[in-house]
Amino acid sequence: MIYLDYNATTPVDKRVISALTQCLEETYGNPSSTHQLGQAAKAALCTARAQVAALLGCPSDAILFVSGGTESINYVLKGMLASHKAQRHIITSAVEHVAVSATCKYLAETHGFEITTLPVDALGRVAVDDVIAAVRPTTCLISIMHANNEVGTIQPIGAIAAAARAHHAALLVDDTRGLSPLLLHTDASQSIGKIHVDVDALHVDFLTVAGHKLYAPKGIGALYIRPGTRRLETLMHGAGHENGLRAGTENIPYAVALGTACALARDYLQAHPRALWTLRSALYTQLHDKLRDVDMAVNGPSTEHDVLPNTLSIGFANVQASALLHAIEDRVAASAGSACHSHATSISAVLRAMHVPATYAMGTLRLSVGRETTLDEINTASTIIADGVRQQLQKKRRVA
Repeated sequence: MIYLDYNATTPVDKRVISALTQCLEETYGNPSSTHQLGQAAKAALCTARAQVAALLGCPSDAILFVSGGTESINYVLKGMLASHKAQRHIITSAVEHVAVSATCKYLAETHGFEITTLPVDALGRVAVDDVIAAVRPTTCLISIMHANNEVGTIQPIGAIAAAARAHHAALLVDDTRGLSPLLLHTDASQSIGKIHVDVDALHVDFLTVAGHKLYAPKGIGALYIRPGTRRLETLMHGAGHENGLRAGTENIPYAVALGTACALARDYLQAHPRALWTLRSALYTQLHDKLRDVDMAVNGPSTEHDVLPNTLSIGFANVQASALLHAIEDRVAASAGSACHSHATSISAVLRAMHVPATYAMGTLRLSVGRETTLDEINTASTIIADGVRQQLQKKRRVA
């Protein structure tokens, strides 16, 4: 089986498994305990936190361990409830992960928040000017993903944050309501480990990390909270774990796994900065060469610095992606659009927001390579996919 679904989830790196197993066997103390086993667990937690922080370019105390990307996102969005009672406006985009869109829907329907959902262009990008135009004095948060999970489009988060903050500050100059400064959140679940991510360069207050997207297990993630940011309402109440931000005894083995994964990601990006792009480019080139007479189109940007280097979203006209995936499922693992909507037969929300024509959208495959993908696998997979496309088109012609 050739795995080309790394954006859905990654296999756990063997070195992460080793660190996790060792921690399970040896570092089983409660980090709140004062004895040696407890202090060893506390030290392991501190090391893991520092490893995550090093990947993001932030201090260790800015990292909050959570159960994954969804909890991280919920923590930020629902945290606006208590901390911004006079500001009930959130700006987001039409191409967010459902963890963002569903939480915004909940805040609107249950707590009276106003949600502005910004459109994207044909490449899936949010326009900075659209963000500025949407900002109001009562805007409390902008939440726009760093890179899209389906088409790989990288958003100009740094430019969005800087421009929106400056505009919001100008709006508050003559406002006498004592409103709080605008906050910025980005879901970086897909970009972490694939491109360089620095929280200061992005100018964000919150950043979401999902462990299973970067070779750590499912069930662990992190939230970056910029030091000095106004305290948010907590989701979990109990003892004062995680500096009082998340109650519940810390999951030391999984925190160690995430820390190890982040350290490995940092080393990989330094040693192999263009490896993923080389694989992705080879995959596109081979599909293009093997299907020269087939009508197909890439969804999203095609230039190296505008798209995730591992992600190829490609639509084959007059092909049903679901049927194609079924035909190759015993040889190639891939997705039709977002894996979170893999059972749907309608056009994905992302492709719909990008106004991708239905003939391409319904035939879109999301192919995502990873650190373990080889050029030999690319060669084989491209042949399997190309043959599958031709078979689907031949069946359609026979029916017609």
